[in-house]
Amino acid sequence: MRINIKFLVISILVIVFVGIGISNIAGIWKTQSAKIPIYDPIDIKGSYTFSDVSKYFEIPIDDLTKAFGLDISKAKNFKCKDVKTLNTAPSEPALNIDSVRYFVAFYKGIKIDLNGDVYLPSLAKDIIINKGNPLKEQIEYLNKHLVKIEQ
Repeated sequence: MRINIKFLVISILVIVFVGIGISNIAGIWKTQSAKIPIYDPIDIKGSYTFSDVSKYFEIPIDDLTKAFGLDISKAKNFKCKDVKTLNTAPSEPALNIDSVRYFVAFYKGIKIDLNGDVYLPSLAKDIIINKGNPLKEQIEYLNKHLVKIEQ
């Protein structure tokens, strides 16, 4: 038995378009995605500026600035990796990129692994508690992991 080439082409086109039509009616076929970003503080990179963090996580730049003891003019272009350059007392643990990640998580009330020894500036405590939405375990962690920044 030979199949006519015209019949084969028409059959394939009908199958494709009928399949798309049925899946569209059923709500399965979608040509656009719902672009709703879900940001995770762990994904904050050292190259992010405080402006980026403020924008992506909807945290006022003033709160970030005050929490890390920065001048507002420097804060907008301040890179997260440069948190380690902030002056902490020599006897105090140093701040790092994880300090920014934890600040964001605590401020937004996002669960984060609290097994490490990550420190936050003492200036951040009031901001997190008064303006943020920290979880109970985050407040407990925060109370034990604060360092003073020398300005």
